[in-house]
Amino acid sequence: MRFSRRDLAMLLPALATGNASAQQPPKGTLPSKVYHLAQIPYSGDEKKKGRAFFQGADHSGFKLEAHETVLGAGTETHAPHKHESEEVVIVFEGTAEIFIDGKTELAEAGSVIYLGSNQMHSLRNAGTTPCRYYVIELRGREA
Repeated sequence: MRFSRRDLAMLLPALATGNASAQQPPKGTLPSKVYHLAQIPYSGDEKKKGRAFFQGADHSGFKLEAHETVLGAGTETHAPHKHESEEVVIVFEGTAEIFIDGKTELAEAGSVIYLGSNQMHSLRNAGTTPCRYYVIELRGREA
């Protein structure tokens, strides 16, 4: 089959449009952007405060969340609990005492903690200064 120049000229815009839409992330996905600290207010008090950066799905539908928590001296995040989603915790400042499945360990600033699915866990500020940490929760796909 042979195509004329006119046929090709009519085809090119359709091809360009189809290709551009294939490169766009699906609607409802997390946008690529910078989440500026100064634009995200804390909620809570000096014993325990936090702020959420984002929560949503990536291009494949995998849901994730990122937030920051600051704990005052001796403050625990919550009683030990478990959930299906995994979490990555990055200790940014201070010293965290992490409880995972019956064992307790100290995690200093710069430490990274991985919490697997359905593992009992909690975190407490083990120091005398604020303990700041960031959490990336890997929520997965809905069934």
